[in-house]
Amino acid sequence: MPSFSKIVIFVLVNAIGFSSIFILYPLGLVTGIISPDDPAFDALAFQRWFLTGTMMTWVVCALFSFSYFFLKGIAKRIFLWAPVVVPMTYGLSVLFLG
Repeated sequence: MPSFSKIVIFVLVNAIGFSSIFILYPLGLVTGIISPDDPAFDALAFQRWFLTGTMMTWVVCALFSFSYFFLKGIAKRIFLWAPVVVPMTYGLSVLFLG
């Protein structure tokens, strides 16, 4: 059975990864990439494309992060931090390249 500290780290890392969605949206507003005042801005299309895509990326990575409890070495840390790094990378690439 995993120790309490491992469970807390797992939950904390996944919570940070989940909040990356809510970090990237204000970042897009501050940088001017997202402009809700623009008449061409379609909020529903943005929600489907960006928010849903980032959330689904996080869900897949959160499922992969369960292997943190079974792996050893560097792979253990890679799978643990995937829910933070991958959705953030995906979200930034969609904002700045899309």
